[in-house]
Amino acid sequence: MIDWCNMQDREPRRIAGLSVLVFAAILAACTPRLPGDSDAALALEDIAAGFGGSRLKDKTPRPERRAIDFNIEGRAYQGDLYLSSQGTRAGIVLVPGVVPRGKDDSRIVALAHTLARLQFAVLVPDLQGPRHYRVRAHDVREVADAFRHLNSRKDLVPQGRVGIAGFSYGAGPVLLAALEPDIRDEVDFVVTLGGYYNLHTIVTYFTTGYFKTEPDRDWQYLQPSPYNKWVFTLSNADLFERRGDRTSLRALAHESLEYGEMASAVSSANLAPDAQAFHRLITNEDPNRVPELIQQLPASILTELEGLNPASRDLTTLQAEVILVHGRSDTMIPYSESLALARALPPEQVRLFVVDGLVHVDVRIKRQDIPQLLGAMEALLAQREHRGN
Repeated sequence: MIDWCNMQDREPRRIAGLSVLVFAAILAACTPRLPGDSDAALALEDIAAGFGGSRLKDKTPRPERRAIDFNIEGRAYQGDLYLSSQGTRAGIVLVPGVVPRGKDDSRIVALAHTLARLQFAVLVPDLQGPRHYRVRAHDVREVADAFRHLNSRKDLVPQGRVGIAGFSYGAGPVLLAALEPDIRDEVDFVVTLGGYYNLHTIVTYFTTGYFKTEPDRDWQYLQPSPYNKWVFTLSNADLFERRGDRTSLRALAHESLEYGEMASAVSSANLAPDAQAFHRLITNEDPNRVPELIQQLPASILTELEGLNPASRDLTTLQAEVILVHGRSDTMIPYSESLALARALPPEQVRLFVVDGLVHVDVRIKRQDIPQLLGAMEALLAQREHRGN
């Protein structure tokens, strides 16, 4: 097969964080000219081009990016709204993964511009928790509120088509938000890019490197990126009882993110029981022990874990159409998670696209990826059509 391009990791720490934007990472590595002038082909070229020139940019005006404030039942939020002067045909809320720049991440900004050029009204909420490596169950409500705001703006979504897209760990809150009773019947489509189904199997993978493509299959091994383990540590550090334990584990995580896997050691003997249980989990290398070690975590962490776990919910009640995209060699979240998501969803509502051209941050788009990527984009662009079409 032909390697379309090759991008080596020159900034490991920065790119590891950005690589949670799986779809954009695949495309941004190079800018192949796709055949034809369909909206899907133009969209993929534009995503690949980032802020550079493209046929879509030549044909459409630059969208407006507007900072907005909105309020839902007394809860105040901020975000960015992207609009085309040519009007809008549908709305989409984009939810970044755990990246420090959040809504201002350059890849999110570029993708939002692309979608706005294709006449989506794009809302990117400013989720403060993920910006600071902190993921909480209340993120689900924040995503649902962002959807409520965009859906209420009939001037922006005159045809009434509105959906939500989530990247990496942002996919969990997106799926769970789409199940919230106050918006479930209004969400037309959900897109996940490198998303997850079961946080327990994700913890198994990023602590041990093992995953299964199906529950009854043998373990497979793929060297995981250490990024997720240390983000998981930072996300939960403030839930430990003792201040000293919070400080020690935060320092370990920050140093490891800065310098690599386990930059320094923390003696578990000096930790309180709740922090000891967490330390046993993140230092364990046996996948068969993970379920037991998770159950030993303090209730505060278990509560947050389950509050963000789509596997703990009945996804067959989801009303939206679902588009799943994943890299087969993704070392942040294994592609088996999107396989599991597809199995858990009503088959008539889900479309799954698995591509080969992503190996950690060494990205090579292969020729066989192009039909899958075009199919995924066509499925998204079809959501611009009026209900019932």
